[in-house]
Amino acid sequence: MNTRTFRLASHGRRQPPSCRTDDGSACVELVVLTPLLVAILGGFFFAGRLVLARQDVDDAARTAVQAAVTASDASQARLLAGITAFVSLSPDHGLCDDGTAVADTSDFVAGGRVFVSVTCVVRFSSLAFAGVPGSVTLTATRGAVLEPYREVGP
Repeated sequence: MNTRTFRLASHGRRQPPSCRTDDGSACVELVVLTPLLVAILGGFFFAGRLVLARQDVDDAARTAVQAAVTASDASQARLLAGITAFVSLSPDHGLCDDGTAVADTSDFVAGGRVFVSVTCVVRFSSLAFAGVPGSVTLTATRGAVLEPYREVGP
């Protein structure tokens, strides 16, 4: 009877862990790789938001030059381009903190060309998440031809 009791007791006892087992290695890999995967996904998100901000600046330049070519004279074209770019890039509608629009109306004659250059400063914290330092300046220039058979201002 003693032998039987002894066998049951020794059978239930666990062997000490050896250095060659893989117990817990999956957990360690997960702990090490999770921050890396989160950083990669955050980088993709940041890059996507930066591309969208660049597209917003390009769209603002396109819209501003379209507004400028509908004006009747050069001063009105500069005013319309500035207002249109300001509305397109306002903080309520986009990501720009500081934006400017410069219209080149030196060739504002029938058949001439008008160019609008839009510059926008975008903070990284508005692209990713709060607290990220830095900013990037995005610029876009668009041009359009005035109608060749139109009357141009006084």
